Amino acid sequence: MEFRSAQSTHAVCGYCQTTVVRDGETLSRIGKMAELFDDHSPMQLLASGTWNAQSFTLVGRLQYKYREGTWTEWHALLADGSSAWLSDDNGAYVFTLPLTTQRELPTPDRFRVGGTTAINGKTFSVASNEIVSLISAQGELPHLPALGQEFSVVDLRSADGEVLSVDYGPTLSGGQPSLSRGRSVLLEDLKLSGLRDEVAKEEKAQEFSCPNCGAAITVTLASSKSITCASCHSIIDLSQGVGAQLQHAIHDEPVALLIPLGSQGTQQGVNWQVVGFQHRMGTAP
Repeated sequence: MEFRSAQSTHAVCGYCQTTVVRDGETLSRIGKMAELFDDHSPMQLLASGTWNAQSFTLVGRLQYKYREGTWTEWHALLADGSSAWLSDDNGAYVFTLPLTTQRELPTPDRFRVGGTTAINGKTFSVASNEIVSLISAQGELPHLPALGQEFSVVDLRSADGEVLSVDYGPTLSGGQPSLSRGRSVLLEDLKLSGLRDEVAKEEKAQEFSCPNCGAAITVTLASSKSITCASCHSIIDLSQGVGAQLQHAIHDEPVALLIPLGSQGTQQGVNWQVVGFQHRMGTAP
């Protein structure tokens, strides 16, 4: 195993999932990591790119689970030897750098979604407050939360588009959460090379049997979180991947669609196809 970053304290072997911790020149095995969840991301270890006129290489990743599904934090080694993080949440990307603060941060329960707070003199709104847990990891990492241990992650957004992430995992001494600050980015703006093969990047169809009636079901989009069986109208949860234990609910209220599934059209010069719908009802607050 090769350590490229001086800040990496942990590494997970990509072949046998052995986890090692580094203390000076000494490496110690501390167990094995769980298998990676296939998130169909185009990124992979050793992919490189450019951010803020500085080159970087992806040397590690942490895969997390939360109530909406999974996301990945890629450990990026910058050209100057410092570390950064590239968050990959189902095609939404945020590039951040570690940040220090002059004051003690409140506990996660004090961050109410929709509320505001000030960090280092700047006002942020609370975009999300999630309970997360690590499900797998790979490569070099400056910290490694315990597998399956739950902790809070709070995302803050400023009026000018800045993103601030507050990680309450066991990453710092003294119980202080870690901070990272950055902005949302488009994958093409990072000028990445060394991505997964084009075949792997395509959103290939997956097939499996309905857990309720056994009918064949095809998932076209890798980012789909649920799908409805055309035979028995079961709503099947895909948030943990097709390979996970399938959970389903019966959808027995047929809805007549004004725009049928599979319809294709053009809007603002872009071709679109309808692949799903939601029927919502409620009352005004």
